[in-house]
Amino acid sequence: MKEKRRKLDNAALAFPAATDKNDSRVFQISCVLTEEIEEAALRKAVNAAVRHYPMFQCVLKRGNFWFYFEKTEMPPVIRKMDDTPCQALYIKEEETLLYQIIYGKCEIHLEIFHALTDGTGAIAFLCAIVREYLEIVHHLPGERYIYPSVEQQEEDSFSKYYSSEKQEKQTKKSEHAVQITEDKMQDGKMRVHEYTVSSEQLLSKAREYRASITAYLTAAFLQAIAMSLHTKQKRRPIVLMIPINLRKFYPSESMANFFGWMEIEYRFREGTSFMNVLHHVKRRFIQDLRKEQVAARMNRYVKLEKNILLRIIPLKIKDIFLKWGTKLGSKNVTGVFSNMGIIKMQESYKPYIRRFGAMASTDRIQMCSCSYEDAFYFSITSKYTEEKIENLFLQFLQKEGLEVKEIRNSSKNVL
Repeated sequence: MKEKRRKLDNAALAFPAATDKNDSRVFQISCVLTEEIEEAALRKAVNAAVRHYPMFQCVLKRGNFWFYFEKTEMPPVIRKMDDTPCQALYIKEEETLLYQIIYGKCEIHLEIFHALTDGTGAIAFLCAIVREYLEIVHHLPGERYIYPSVEQQEEDSFSKYYSSEKQEKQTKKSEHAVQITEDKMQDGKMRVHEYTVSSEQLLSKAREYRASITAYLTAAFLQAIAMSLHTKQKRRPIVLMIPINLRKFYPSESMANFFGWMEIEYRFREGTSFMNVLHHVKRRFIQDLRKEQVAARMNRYVKLEKNILLRIIPLKIKDIFLKWGTKLGSKNVTGVFSNMGIIKMQESYKPYIRRFGAMASTDRIQMCSCSYEDAFYFSITSKYTEEKIENLFLQFLQKEGLEVKEIRNSSKNVL
């Protein structure tokens, strides 16, 4: 008999305590098709995908010492799209599924609580739904696809690859970061801007600077934030948190969270050019993406989880420290940029798919991106009432000669 309970992975531990009315810790992965969605077929597709990925069928519960997942037979939530993305899925004292499927005219959106999985896991789940849906609607034969076993899906890869051996010294931690002082929206409201640009065109532009797309956009995002600030605010560094997919460093089929992060900072001074910023970002990427540095950061956090004294502290007390630690850690970050990478689908499905997308709830400002075929998508979600950063970022890309198309702008109607 398979275990009904499963412990949270290392990255997930803080999410339940850190979730509040201003940040649901929910993110969204989307697929836009070339045709209208058929609800009945979508329901069948979701049920089929759940059979491939049963680990998503669970609720979050409080234990004496840690939160844990418990398997459930609750049916998946599938509903029509409204104007409020990334609303709370984890509601304290209630038993609810930690994901839902939302559909629009041609869109399928998977929204998921971050404690359950990361971008890689969510993309795999959504792609399974899309494959099943297209096979049902178009009577496609279905291409051979090998899904990971339940044991592989639920693997805690943090614990598997944790090493207690002495680690390489980490990059010096930056001082407290610039905190944007604009007024914030309340109660889960946020601004949403969505854009697409040719992947080939963007890659070509990044290569002009001998940079990756992620490094190029990181530097552009840092610069846009700097241009929105008053001179006095620039006395501190601007810091972007960049999540890292640890599966690129350690073999893993896990559908649980398995990501780390790096913090890229830059202190802007009078006369700072984009080339200055990008040169620094490229250097930091090379330095922080060495496996030794990645391992040192991962082991540091797993070591804390495995501390015997910490493990025996009751969850009610842990909650206080987790909330305090999250609040303290937020002072080291100005914003977040998460590039979820390239999404691939088999040839038989491609004629029916236009693009994929991603966005996340935030208590400040966050950019998410992904690409499919020649469609590079990025979103900026923000809690700030002003949208200077979004406008400055877009203007920079357009001045660079990139043909950026705006898909969505919630400035007139706050979502």
